[in-house]
Amino acid sequence: MRYTILLNKNENTKNVEAQEQARFVKSILEALEVPIAWDSEEPLSVDGKIELRKSLAVYNINIISDIDGGMKVYVHDDLIEEWYKCSYKLKKDSTQMNPAKKLYLEMTVNFWTIFENNE
Repeated sequence: MRYTILLNKNENTKNVEAQEQARFVKSILEALEVPIAWDSEEPLSVDGKIELRKSLAVYNINIISDIDGGMKVYVHDDLIEEWYKCSYKLKKDSTQMNPAKKLYLEMTVNFWTIFENNE
């Protein structure tokens, strides 16, 4: 699945990516009916990440992130979700009168889940 988010050209893209990934992981956990209390809107502290990993380990769920922005979610040894590195395009809106608003970023999010094959 793929979707696009429009961002201000000065937006902190790493924060937006982290927030989108957190929402996505939360939706996967909800689809799996895993009862883990976690606010995906708030960034996790180091201790919070450790606690989340411990909670996920109880259900044999592993989240593996790569340094390039990708992520894979496994249940036991089965890959159930893959989040691909986001891509960006700098766009220009010539209808804007304010020069500061003419340029914006188009963020493309691309992922796959096992649940897509079942629909």
